[in-house]
Amino acid sequence: MPPKPPARQRSSAPEPPKGVFARHIEVLAAIAGAGAPLRFADLAAATGHSKATLHRILAALAEERLVRADPRGGWRLGLRLVEFANHAWAGLDLPSAAEEEMAALRDATGETVRLAVLQGAEMLYLAQVDSREPVSFRLRVGARGPAYCSGTGKAVLAFLPATRLRAVLDGLVLERHTPRTLVDRAALEAHLEAVRARGFALDDGEQAAEVRSLGAPILDRGGEALGAISLTVPAFRLSRQALLALAPQVIAAAQRIATRLPPAMREPG
Repeated sequence: MPPKPPARQRSSAPEPPKGVFARHIEVLAAIAGAGAPLRFADLAAATGHSKATLHRILAALAEERLVRADPRGGWRLGLRLVEFANHAWAGLDLPSAAEEEMAALRDATGETVRLAVLQGAEMLYLAQVDSREPVSFRLRVGARGPAYCSGTGKAVLAFLPATRLRAVLDGLVLERHTPRTLVDRAALEAHLEAVRARGFALDDGEQAAEVRSLGAPILDRGGEALGAISLTVPAFRLSRQALLALAPQVIAAAQRIATRLPPAMREPG
C-alpha cells in the first residue's frame, strides 16, 4: 500500500509588519472612533501595539499637534486636524462633492446623471456623467434650461421656501414645450407639493417628448434645496415605471452628496 502523502501544513509565516505611517494612522483612527477621550490601556488594546511602541507613536503625533492629552485622562484628536479639515472643505464645491456619487449612480443604473442649480427661473447644469449606452443625451456644462418642466428643476422648486418659490413662479411664463408640460400655475403648484411629499420629481416628456428624467434635491440642514441630481434617459429605453423604480437610488445619492458638502454650504440661509 503506497504511503499517504503528508498533510499540507498551513503556513505559519508571520504577516509582514505594518509600516510606520500605517501604525500612526491606526492610532489616529482608534482615537477618532472612540467618541470620547481614549485611555492608554484601551488604545493599546484597540491597536495591539506594545506600550513602548504606543508611547513613541503618541509622542510623535502630539509633537505635530495631531493628538492631545485630555486633562481628565486619555487622548483626543489634535487641533491641527481641524486645520487640515478646513483646508479640505475649502477645496470642495457642489460639483466636486457630487462627482463620486454621480459616477456611482451612472454605474449602478447605466444612465446619464446630471447636476444642476437654480439660477433665476432656470436650471444651470454644472456637471454630467454620460451613459455608456450608444444613445444618450449629452449636455454642455454651463447649459441652461427651464426649471418648471425638468426633473432637476422641479426637485429644487419643490424644496424652496414658500416666499422664494412664489417669487420664482411670479417671474415665469409657463410655455408649453410638449403636450405634457404643465402650463397652469395652480396645477404646477399642486404638482410641486406632491414632489415635496415623495422626495423626487419626474419629468415624463414635459420638456422634450423623447426624454424622461427623475430628479432628487440636495438639501441643506434646513431642508432647502441647494441643487439637484437627475437620471436622464431616452423614453424608448426606460418606461415611466422602470424610471420610477430607480427613485430610491437617486434620492440616496443626493442625500450622500449633501453629507459631503462643506459645513458652511449645508447651513440654512
